[in-house]
Amino acid sequence: MAEKALSTYLYSDYLEVEAGSDLKYEFHDGMITAMAGGTIAHGKISLNVAGEIRNELKKSGKSCDVFGSDVKIRIESANRTFYPDASVTCGDTQVSDIDKHAITNPVLIVEVLSESTAAFDLGPKFTHYRELESLREYVVVSQEQVMVTSYYRTPADLWEINTVVEWEGSVTLQSLGCEIRMKDLYSRVEGIDPEVG
Repeated sequence: MAEKALSTYLYSDYLEVEAGSDLKYEFHDGMITAMAGGTIAHGKISLNVAGEIRNELKKSGKSCDVFGSDVKIRIESANRTFYPDASVTCGDTQVSDIDKHAITNPVLIVEVLSESTAAFDLGPKFTHYRELESLREYVVVSQEQVMVTSYYRTPADLWEINTVVEWEGSVTLQSLGCEIRMKDLYSRVEGIDPEVG
């Protein structure tokens, strides 16, 4: 969620701003944007997603790493750096030549939508994410209702879309060959999980 933007900066300026602050910032081709905090539901869903993916990958023995919202992704071709809510790399994790704290080869990216970020996450941000050759799947999760949409890149470089809205349903992550139950993804989220209201 954007709080304040500083414009026309070099990437080295961005790294200096981040190094001197406890806040997280994103870089948008010369603009530095401070990230505001999220809701309790957003935090729970983000951790649930990352935890469930990690558990499934452990079971399958896949050589993949799961990252939470503290790890950023650098898109060199778009000159953008974002902090997704979760991301996964498989094999060796590659980092940017100009930012050792930013990964460049995610296979899967997850964003938890809010009213203020949904248009950007589904529009410009997804456009930039698609420039990553490694990216196979983009997953967006609603924090307002039971709804998860997966965008999967086929070998023909086309994007398949699948939306799940059933509490008893499961999200299939084709890029990782695993499934996450919706009830685990939304576990203990007030207003969505029937057991907590």
